[in-house]
Amino acid sequence: MRAYSALLVVVAAAISGAVILSGFVAIDFVLDTVTVWGYMAAVGVMIVCAVISWLTDLPGILSSEFGSGGQ
Repeated sequence: MRAYSALLVVVAAAISGAVILSGFVAIDFVLDTVTVWGYMAAVGVMIVCAVISWLTDLPGILSSEFGSGGQ
């Protein structure tokens, strides 16, 4: 369960990162579709994902659960 929770955090960070990146590329399109509140929510989700990653050693969990283990 821990592995899939870590994977969910990575997916949420990737989706919010895509929204934030698209805001730099085409801000008018993002503000028309996602609105300002959605854009700020994406920034908030990214901050929460960063804190979760820092507190729980997210890269270590993902490499131990999904990595090859050096084999």
